Amino acid sequence: MIRGLYTSAIGMTTQFKRMDVISNNLANADNTGFKKDIVVSRSFPEELTKRINDQKNGFSNNQNIGRMSLGLYVDEVYTNFRQGSLAQTSDPFNLALEGRGFFAIQGEDGVERYTRDGSFVLNSDGRLMTKEGNLVLGENGVISLEQGDVRIDEEGNIFLDNELVDRLRIVNFDNPETLRKVGDNLLERSNQTQEIAFEGRVTQGFLETSNVNVVDEMIDMITATRIYEANQKAIQTHDETLGKAVNEVGRL
Repeated sequence: MIRGLYTSAIGMTTQFKRMDVISNNLANADNTGFKKDIVVSRSFPEELTKRINDQKNGFSNNQNIGRMSLGLYVDEVYTNFRQGSLAQTSDPFNLALEGRGFFAIQGEDGVERYTRDGSFVLNSDGRLMTKEGNLVLGENGVISLEQGDVRIDEEGNIFLDNELVDRLRIVNFDNPETLRKVGDNLLERSNQTQEIAFEGRVTQGFLETSNVNVVDEMIDMITATRIYEANQKAIQTHDETLGKAVNEVGRL
């Protein structure tokens, strides 16, 4: 009886976490280069139940009853790095990556981080930066540009009036699933991630949209809500049954 309460409670907690992730995906559906998260659930290992000190017709009846499951729990939150579609802007500082890879960004703390959001701007000092104020890195450090015609080719080479200035630092990782989101649409690497060469291409005047499908997220939200409600009703049923066992059966 008590096991049923805990199993349902764990199910509610799992769906609550799933709702948090879905809500975050929907909130960032319009953010450039955002990658959706997916909750991966796993069932607890099945337990073998058996009778202990049981008697039947005067003989020992310690037999296996069968296996039982204790429900689901959240195993991990997985980031889906599937490519988003490209939207044309014609802004020379708007860049999109086709293929697996990330722009290298210098955070406010000076630590290198990564993003798929290529909606860059020039600040008053002529330095290329993100909308949030993080500096964009090239192979020679922070990218600085003067006034003129800016052209960026498919390999990330930056030309000012047809003169090569720098090359965007674009990196890829052998295991991008281990990257961790740190805010402002940025990612940071872990010790389990090794840097590898970028084999895609840069497209100037385009932005990559998020890979969030709003319709799919809404369907997942409805499903999570229904499962949550089912577990809630199961807890109410267990509670009513326990109440009868204590208040009615216990009096006999």
